[in-house]
Amino acid sequence: MLIDSNILIYSLTTDSPKSLAARTFLNSQVKESTLLIAHQNIFEVLRVITHTKFSNPFGITDAIASLDEICLAAKIIYPTRETHALALALVREYNISGNEIFDAYLIATAINNDCFEIATDNEKHLRKYREITVVNPFL
Repeated sequence: MLIDSNILIYSLTTDSPKSLAARTFLNSQVKESTLLIAHQNIFEVLRVITHTKFSNPFGITDAIASLDEICLAAKIIYPTRETHALALALVREYNISGNEIFDAYLIATAINNDCFEIATDNEKHLRKYREITVVNPFL
């Protein structure tokens, strides 16, 4: 199961009310050997947790160390040669624009890696994709 950036961020943020649930969910995926993280998620998380507007911004060294720890327990998936074409097809099919283009790219990366399930707290933007199943670990 692909883990969306918001789940990773919650798992690293001890002041979030969703932190414990996110960590518990990630641990369950590790035990089942189904934890997938897209390279895109790594950099999205790094951007958020080191941003000055983040509630308790990480220093870059701590942020990378925290992400490395999660990545060691996960399989990292990458775009393939076909990912950009599939992402553009999804953008056209679902009439996507703005920030949601990155969601289409993430979904295309998952599909091109034979992953058809994503864990996210961002159901609003991801449920539109009929190609995948959305799981919200907080429900």
